[in-house]
Amino acid sequence: MLNFAPTQEQEEIRQLAQSLAMEQVRPQGRSAEQQGDISPALMKTLTQTGLTTPFPEEYGGSGAVEAVTYTLIAEELGFGDGALAMNIIGSLMGPLTVLLAGDKSQQQHYITPFSDASRGHLQRGSLGFAERTGGYYVTEISATIRTEGEQYILNGSKRDVIHGGQSSPRVVLVRLEGTSGTGGLCALMVPLDIAGARVSHDEGKLGLIAAPSAAYTFENASVSATCMLGQPGGSGVLRAAALYNILRAAVACGTARAATSWDRGTGCETLVQEGEAAQYQAIKIAKSATIDAIQILGGAGFIQDHPAEMWMRNAAAME
Repeated sequence: MLNFAPTQEQEEIRQLAQSLAMEQVRPQGRSAEQQGDISPALMKTLTQTGLTTPFPEEYGGSGAVEAVTYTLIAEELGFGDGALAMNIIGSLMGPLTVLLAGDKSQQQHYITPFSDASRGHLQRGSLGFAERTGGYYVTEISATIRTEGEQYILNGSKRDVIHGGQSSPRVVLVRLEGTSGTGGLCALMVPLDIAGARVSHDEGKLGLIAAPSAAYTFENASVSATCMLGQPGGSGVLRAAALYNILRAAVACGTARAATSWDRGTGCETLVQEGEAAQYQAIKIAKSATIDAIQILGGAGFIQDHPAEMWMRNAAAME
């Protein structure tokens, strides 16, 4: 029988995350929404604890972190403030995808800056997953690439890319033209100062306002083949897609079961399905719970003196 109880080390990390969430993250939720981003001071505090540098020590990180451990961290950060938690998770998914799918050279180049003692807290990465016509399911990814010499020609769109406007690495999930399912899924690093790429910064969002995001449109954009992370349909790409859904689920309401499958090395097809199911159910519960809170509070639930209305908007915006 599986034991989902955290180890002693995991519990210590969870307690640290909980303390920071209650003492630092939650008190800044409203001001972060007004500013539209996390404060550099808060990000620096989190970086100094090692909670936001889950990278191998050879790249200056605090050490690779198991998915269950990081799910516990994400859950506590989400309890503090969902938008700030997604701000942090959204940024980390860029370098984490490089870690999971990239080669040593790519890892060294893109991960090391996040662990820099003086400027690491200022770094932002991003991962473009969902599209205008779909959700967070790999089968709904329709952005495509095709090979043309030493270049990939990219077409499609991405929505709600946290830190999508300013980030490095800026990774998007796409598929090889003519493929379906997970077999042709690719993780591609995309510079947005190229012809055929258009960035639209999200404004007037319902929720997750403290997690700045953008939408992409690609029309025959040419990207160097050196920007590919791993191989199409490779396990690193699939595990990155699954991990994002696991952490989104943790932020929404907390779930460790899918994370356990990730750590056990469950087959990628099953892992992707479990991650998708977990984030869907978690967000559904988060929406229900926050709507109930608003109804219980009555008129007080709709004023900004209480954070319930912000929590409700944040949960709805995660779909």
